[in-house]
Amino acid sequence: MMGERVKGHAAALLAACLFGLMSPMCKLVMQMGNIDGISLALMRVSLSAVLFWCISAFVKSQRIRREDWPSLIIMSLCGIALNQFLYVGGVQYTVPTNASVTSTAIPVFTLLMAALFMGQRICFKRGLGIALACSGALAMVLSSARADEGSGAMIGDLMCLGSQVFAAAYFVFFSQLLARYGVLTLMKWLFTISALVTWPLFSSYLQGIQWAVVSSEEWLSLAYIVVIGTFVCYLVLNYAQHRLESPVVASYNYIQPVVATLFSLLWGVGTISWVGGAAVALILVGVWMVSYVPKPAKNHLPPKQVRQVRQVKI
Repeated sequence: MMGERVKGHAAALLAACLFGLMSPMCKLVMQMGNIDGISLALMRVSLSAVLFWCISAFVKSQRIRREDWPSLIIMSLCGIALNQFLYVGGVQYTVPTNASVTSTAIPVFTLLMAALFMGQRICFKRGLGIALACSGALAMVLSSARADEGSGAMIGDLMCLGSQVFAAAYFVFFSQLLARYGVLTLMKWLFTISALVTWPLFSSYLQGIQWAVVSSEEWLSLAYIVVIGTFVCYLVLNYAQHRLESPVVASYNYIQPVVATLFSLLWGVGTISWVGGAAVALILVGVWMVSYVPKPAKNHLPPKQVRQVRQVKI
């Protein structure tokens, strides 16, 4: 049992580090000028769909119920198409550090949506966490606007935050589908539907790319984004989720901004100011407060009464 938990922690750590490299990698590709954000997002969605279909040929897949197809289509648009295109497009305009920090804000948006649409109550600690995270996000956006006036960094931050709103909707409104179908079945169809919807709209962007001048560094970065940052990460994360509790796996998201910041500074594709650092700290503290799951109260009944209660429940 302990060995499986160790493997789960190792997988969660690996997935967080690989995801953390995504925003610097995307920024690195787009800074070279040959590939824009829309083209990169389209290639990521389409090629990932192909990879999931390839691996599903060797694994028994579940059949999607007829009544689940409308929800699956909307789920694909929220969780894959809008999420991916807004995130990658946002990275094009902002720094990778800011983009990576927004990825940790999903629990905040998830809790807000659950409270607004599902009637879930918010305790004081989580409410304070939401306030801190929102304050940090606002400070991050405003500091980006001042530091990069005219560069569109503020728009990039807002696009990245918007992508996490759609990711939160993916978890809140489609939890039944997430529980009903396996990860390979869902990923195969979610990426396929998104590719079928976005390809007719944005395939013309690929025609403007001068493929002959795409460097080997760009090809390697593209391979990482599609194969490692998307396909492998989803599989590794699923491996961790089957061996650890969800809050434990979610806690590894805090590593992403650290990895993104280190590699962004190393590769020269990002900077961070003291205002931006303070905003990042507010967001991370707020997300931790929202993600915190209190321990259940201890049962103070005598052992004999506890056994009686258990017998009644059975």
